Amino acid sequence: MSMKTRVLMTVVMLGSLAAFAGRGRGGDPAAREERREERVEQARLMYVLAISEALDLKEADSIKLSNTLKVLEEKRRPLRQQMGEAMKSLKDAADGDTAAAASVDANVQKVLDGRAQMATLDKELFAALSQGQTPQKKAKLALVLARLNMEMKGAFKKGRR
Repeated sequence: MSMKTRVLMTVVMLGSLAAFAGRGRGGDPAAREERREERVEQARLMYVLAISEALDLKEADSIKLSNTLKVLEEKRRPLRQQMGEAMKSLKDAADGDTAAAASVDANVQKVLDGRAQMATLDKELFAALSQGQTPQKKAKLALVLARLNMEMKGAFKKGRR
């Protein structure tokens, strides 16, 4: 990772810390949604930085990348929301809620379908970003996307605790 990328990632992370300093958990749903939106935006910036570095993109290409990621995030948002609601219902059913127990099969199917749709969006992202790239850059892109995906899953899991 180049020094430029490290500096930019540090700036993003420091911005994250400053944005969340002093905020408690729970509270106002609007504030919670705002924090979620900030985390999504920061994640997108991290993706742009890491992918731009891996593919050695120029500034104009990085801007196009950012726009592509934004479009795909808009497609992911409703899927993520549906999966979250289904998972909450499954957790309620697992905790003994009889009303939620009636919809377990439907909610399991929603989660599985959502995961399949997310995988399709991942393929769409790779196809869009790898178009016209050399095999070496495609390999770098695949590795960066896999690493970022794992890092984001870990970061969001930590944020939920």
